[in-house]
Amino acid sequence: MRNVLLFLILSFQLQALYGQRLLFSQKYFSLAKDFNLTQEQIEAYKTQGKLEVFNELKQKTPLTQKLINSKVGKTITFDRGYYNSKYKVVAKSNVPHYRVRYIFINKNKFEEEEKFKAYLYKVRDLISKTEFKSVAMQYSMDYKKRVGGDTGWFKEGKTNPDFFQEVVRPTLLADQVFEFEISENNWYYVAKKTHSKMDIQEVLVLEIKEE
Repeated sequence: MRNVLLFLILSFQLQALYGQRLLFSQKYFSLAKDFNLTQEQIEAYKTQGKLEVFNELKQKTPLTQKLINSKVGKTITFDRGYYNSKYKVVAKSNVPHYRVRYIFINKNKFEEEEKFKAYLYKVRDLISKTEFKSVAMQYSMDYKKRVGGDTGWFKEGKTNPDFFQEVVRPTLLADQVFEFEISENNWYYVAKKTHSKMDIQEVLVLEIKEE
């Protein structure tokens, strides 16, 4: 019975950590909504090839720049060596993106509530004395600690909805430090608003491969 209990606890912790690692790789977003298309149009395009989204900031390749600068309906042929890829610009949109820093504290790692509170107190104390980035690099419990908790630019639908709602609240001030919890996962966050919202151009492209 003890082994079963330990297995269940470990499984829960691994599931929580895996979910946190995918925090900015979610697929809650809607291509139809982002690019002002109907779902019927999206499904029709999918029967012709593969739909891809190119972002002017995140993808700095020559192909991306050509697609960004092309008009809707324009087709660009890209030689892949063994085959050609035709990229047709289906739609363009200026999509709101957001960016913050955060310290992730996985409450599942603490056997007692008092130990979590002590850890949180330490984090709060250090933030009051030194820069947020440095504290995140030492005390955050996920992969973003390597970049000081910097989320990079992300949009609605690419992250956990509860996380998104908390970090984009219009009442937050510049450089404000705030805290929130996603209780169903036992995820606790100490975050800092570092950037204002920015519209970033994205292009929806239909890729068709030709032998």
